[in-house]
Amino acid sequence: YEKIPSTLPLARPQGSRADSHLSKERKVRSFLIGEGVTELINLPFASNAMNLRFPGLWQRRASPVPILNPLVQENSEMRLSLIPGLIQNLRTHMAQRLKSFWGFELGKVFCSHNGNDFPKERQQLAILLHGQRQRKGLKAKEEEPLDFADAKGLLEGIMDILGRGDQAIWSHDTLPSFLHPGKAAWLKWEDSTLGYLGEFHPDLCEELDLPRFFVMELDFEKLLQYAPPKLTARSLPRFPSVERDLAVVVDEGFPAQRIINWIKDQGDPLIEDVQVFDQYRGSPIPEGKKSLAYRVCYRAEERTLTDAEVGARHQDLILQIGQAFGAQLRT
Repeated sequence: YEKIPSTLPLARPQGSRADSHLSKERKVRSFLIGEGVTELINLPFASNAMNLRFPGLWQRRASPVPILNPLVQENSEMRLSLIPGLIQNLRTHMAQRLKSFWGFELGKVFCSHNGNDFPKERQQLAILLHGQRQRKGLKAKEEEPLDFADAKGLLEGIMDILGRGDQAIWSHDTLPSFLHPGKAAWLKWEDSTLGYLGEFHPDLCEELDLPRFFVMELDFEKLLQYAPPKLTARSLPRFPSVERDLAVVVDEGFPAQRIINWIKDQGDPLIEDVQVFDQYRGSPIPEGKKSLAYRVCYRAEERTLTDAEVGARHQDLILQIGQAFGAQLRT
């Protein structure tokens, strides 16, 4: 054996292609961990009661997949949703008298439509937020209580990572019964539902002996389906922007994103960005109405815009919005 010469293998090693799905998973995980959300891994089992209460994001009525030989008789089905596992994690942390709990799970859920066909599985992302985010260091300070805007901002950060943060639509159509009817919304892309976000219903919190918390669940596979294959970049602008505000009075159920999408669809080359920055209810706004305030950013790539030019364009935009949506301009 000592006389056999050592030789290198004939096959040359070649680098493997990057997995786009895995790459986006890692980006989302890294973002959430950076925001102070702890990753959790739960067993994919649930009780029949929890599956009935949390049916997940399946489009048709889904039947849970039964387990032939369950570890414990109470959890005799595969989970339809990730929410039951996160609720159990919350119970465990509350038993340790912790003041806050921010956790997420990225895992598979399972169903059997009508119990006849082969079981299906889907990857979903669920996040549970309770209490203030833990901050450490010299800049740590007392924070405001967690509200819907905080949870919505976290979800929009995920959408930004996937390249679809500015085109998602929020809807208040029929919501899951376990969510607070006034503090919840569906996340949609065009006509497809991507997930939901909202505060857990106070009555259900009392029934299950749980504290107040926010929860969101997203169809991660569908999120990746609508994500662009690669992100694009552009050089920094050479000329300054000019900002103008406008406020309109609309019906209570009018989605703020609708006007933003409409302005962007007009294709005005001087409109760089549109954002909603305020929502107001109360006197002098009539009952059943609300005021939405938008900030429109104008910029030209080859020159500096004048106030007269921007003013004329902005007034024309306001008139078009009033005609398109029947919205009343608020002065």
